[in-house]
Amino acid sequence: SDAGSARARVDARRHRGRIRSDVHQAGAPRECPIPAPDTSDGVPPSVGTDVVHANNRIPVQPTPHPEPKAARVFLERSPYVSWRAQRPVFAHPAFNGVIHPDLPVWAGEPGIPEPAVGSDAAAPRISRLAKTEVDILPDFHVQTIAASRCRSAAEARQRIAAASDAGASAILMVTGDAPGGSSRRGSRRGSWDSTDLLREAGAMRERGEVHEDVTLACVANPSLEGAARDPTARLRAKLDAGAEMVVTQPAMLAPATSRRWWDAARLRSLHRECDVVFGVAYLASWRSVRHWQRLCGLNGDGSAGDVGGAGAEESDEVARLWEETERTMDLKTFQEWRDERLDLAVAAVLADEDAHGVHLMPVTEEGYGAVARVADAIGALARPPSGAAREG
Repeated sequence: SDAGSARARVDARRHRGRIRSDVHQAGAPRECPIPAPDTSDGVPPSVGTDVVHANNRIPVQPTPHPEPKAARVFLERSPYVSWRAQRPVFAHPAFNGVIHPDLPVWAGEPGIPEPAVGSDAAAPRISRLAKTEVDILPDFHVQTIAASRCRSAAEARQRIAAASDAGASAILMVTGDAPGGSSRRGSRRGSWDSTDLLREAGAMRERGEVHEDVTLACVANPSLEGAARDPTARLRAKLDAGAEMVVTQPAMLAPATSRRWWDAARLRSLHRECDVVFGVAYLASWRSVRHWQRLCGLNGDGSAGDVGGAGAEESDEVARLWEETERTMDLKTFQEWRDERLDLAVAAVLADEDAHGVHLMPVTEEGYGAVARVADAIGALARPPSGAAREG
């Protein structure tokens, strides 16, 4: 029964604890000791390249006397934006977590195949970090594993184990899209989806093949699921499969529909069974809004599609607002308006006592620039009030 499953999930979380509390408080200085690089072959590693520490877990310094915890502010490490553009943003103390997406090394370049299975380039990104990245990135790493990029169950297990061995604090299981962008189940390389990955990772953790303190995470899509007859059905299935943390797609694409999902989740007390981290994307233009809406299953053409009439209509209204604003504002004013939307979206998440954190998705170099402009404000919001403790 649902009640029985919920009790079992809560008991499991009490046994293992919530998301690892070794993340540093936002706004506080970080220390991240660097493992000595392997120079046994006589060749020193190159700075700024993907010289890896694949056999070393990212070191974590335990905190003997826990202090009040800040909200977790995750920043996405894009494989398609230069490290030069991302480095100063990650260096800001507002960000105390990093999410590594599981994306092809080469995107949209015809004639260039994906890396061979088992090659260094095909391994999870956390196992291929350069020294300069390890030096700057926060200590709390979330590595995404996409079922669509696993050609077999054996490869899925290999990628999950590699993420754990490299020091992932959490592993985010997603279904993902097949090459070419299709997300339909029949078009994927294999028959697995995110729930299969969650079950397998849980079994691996029981067998000691995944580190015992690694959190298992999944994705939710409030703008889509909030319009369903049962808004939390997908989330409950993932929790039953072992998810302990949920990272959502952006809610600002259809705010009222997303709010319906969140209200339904809290009504069932699902937020007490998992840590909910809300996604916030940087939106650069009305075309950017439409792009994100399509990614999240909102057709953006006025048709109901998979989301139902109310969700589709709301997403159209959001896109029309952006189109009108972009058309009527000058470039400088529109940039300030965009930055304000980003700031307000993050503030809304950090003000919600039931949310465990926020995941910023800048996507482009322009997006990382926008995040840098509002980083001070984000850091101030993420810190708990003096003398107050936020549940870790």
